[in-house]
Amino acid sequence: MTISTEPSAPLIVVVGATGLQGGSVINNLAASAKPYRMRGLTRDPMKPKSTVLAERGVEIVACNLSVENVAGIEGAFRNATYVFIVTNFWEHLDQDREAAEGKVMVTCAKKAGVKLLLLSTEPNATKASGGEITKLYHFDSKASIADHAREIKVPFPYPVGNGSYVVKGTWAPDTKMPLIDTYHDFGLFAQLAIESEDFNKGDGKVISAYAEWMGMAKQAQTLSQATGKEISYQQITEVESRSLMANAGLPPHVIDDMIDAFRFHEQVWEATYVHSNRKNLARQPRTFKEYCQTEDWSYIMT
Repeated sequence: MTISTEPSAPLIVVVGATGLQGGSVINNLAASAKPYRMRGLTRDPMKPKSTVLAERGVEIVACNLSVENVAGIEGAFRNATYVFIVTNFWEHLDQDREAAEGKVMVTCAKKAGVKLLLLSTEPNATKASGGEITKLYHFDSKASIADHAREIKVPFPYPVGNGSYVVKGTWAPDTKMPLIDTYHDFGLFAQLAIESEDFNKGDGKVISAYAEWMGMAKQAQTLSQATGKEISYQQITEVESRSLMANAGLPPHVIDDMIDAFRFHEQVWEATYVHSNRKNLARQPRTFKEYCQTEDWSYIMT
């Protein structure tokens, strides 16, 4: 299928259309047997990724998603059947700003009368850990946006030096992580939310977007086999991890965020995931092995 221009086709507005998640939503819905009109929001409609989307039939709209631009966001969401929202803590490293901007977008989607809101979110680490993990800012900010959507009742499905390499982390080698090729496969789950009768009723269901779970040592082994490079995983202490991040120039509050992210991933994360039936996806997502085999690693491994 191609992107529709028919007025009768449902309109999906995609925040972050030129990014990994937004781009994946567009690509997978464009491949659907069902027709969709698409409107992509971006700050720069003239950059190459925007012009490529426009050539494919996506309506490109320049939109500043700040809390001061409510009128602009309302206009960008006007007449939308569906809205996909993703926020980016790493753009400004500000938990309050991410939460505020996300809540404004949710409120604008509600005002637009969307049939379904697709919100890229995370679990509340503070609540899920029983107050043990309190500095995972970029999870808690996203969770607060989802809470806001629930409160105002927006319908959404709650979506080395010697030629060898060492991956360092605080996790135990067998700690499993949820993996997904974001650009290739994230949109599959947005498509599932829209087209599946299990999720498109706007009753707040959660879809956890991942392809598979894999331990850290196994990830390193898989990447090694795919690239032909000697790659291993090394568990380090939190103190060592803090030092590495400080030497990389990360500010203290971001280091705190990352340390709590590591703790959350190891202690709590899997219990928060909703394991939806993969058979209902339009196609199966890539495995980590397939991802490693198809990516170009030359710019990282020289």
